[in-house]
Amino acid sequence: MKPVKFVLLALGALCAIAVFLPFVEVGPIKATFWQLRAEKAAPTFIALLGSLGLAAVAGLGVAKGAFTRGMAAGTAVLGLVIAAITILQFSPEAPFAKVAGTGAKILLVGGLIGFVASIVGLIKPDRATA
Repeated sequence: MKPVKFVLLALGALCAIAVFLPFVEVGPIKATFWQLRAEKAAPTFIALLGSLGLAAVAGLGVAKGAFTRGMAAGTAVLGLVIAAITILQFSPEAPFAKVAGTGAKILLVGGLIGFVASIVGLIKPDRATA
């Protein structure tokens, strides 16, 4: 039993929680991604649903006892979507490095690590043992 599915399950849960952590920190002003949904609802829900989807697919792999190549491909796409949505929310006037909060950093790193872990699952899939 390979640990890739457990790593992805934990990352999915962590990224879902990160949506509710400070996403933008500008001086004393902090806003979560969830609070920013009034301005841009679609990216917030895409990040949240992507995180929950990552956890769901990995959880399915844990429940089945096998993490197939198809599951790994799906989680790779979800990891990239989470990372891309996070980075696209910042502009040159407010760059990621200067105003990103804890939630944004967790979403970006979690999405990228999820992508890399999924690539490992694609290369060496976990097969069910009966």
